[in-house]
Amino acid sequence: MPSHAPKPTSSTPAAYHAALSVPIPEPRLRHSFRLVCDLEAVRSLGEGLHGDGGQFNWINFTGGHFEGTFGSGEVVPGGQDSQHLLPSSHPSAPLAAQLSTRYLLRHTSGTFIQVQTRGWRTGPREVLQRLADAARAGPHAEGVAVPGPEEYSFRLCIEMETDARGPLGWLNQAMWIGSGVRSGRQVIYDAYLVE
Repeated sequence: MPSHAPKPTSSTPAAYHAALSVPIPEPRLRHSFRLVCDLEAVRSLGEGLHGDGGQFNWINFTGGHFEGTFGSGEVVPGGQDSQHLLPSSHPSAPLAAQLSTRYLLRHTSGTFIQVQTRGWRTGPREVLQRLADAARAGPHAEGVAVPGPEEYSFRLCIEMETDARGPLGWLNQAMWIGSGVRSGRQVIYDAYLVE
């Protein structure tokens, strides 16, 4: 397994030379599952507690489907995504969205899996505006030019929790990195297991 050790430099204090020389295994990413989540329309809550000119949004999940290395199943209706959209005047990331979700999966075995994600959707201001317009347009964003996945970045950190004594108990100690797209009233993402 490849490892990384940055090696001390002339500015490294002597007390840290040994620590910087320790080889640490590099993590690998392996595709684990794809998830498609159906969404209700965006509900705006205004600026929220930040009061920074941005916008706080709430979006309910109405269903969906997942398939991967550990099987398949459905997204149980009732989950939600809370978003903080940075204001258009933000100097480094106008209209970028900080994302936080919590929802439930039902595996075909009947096992429930709780999912929690945090992440960011970033890109050029005009692209993020088109993405927001498509999300508000309707179930399939008819007549709206939905930005392609190459036009913006949508990245997630993903954790799951389920019955520790069941066959999917290993999910409790795993973590994933996700790469996704927003397509009208759907979010689609691929999750990569960090090994």
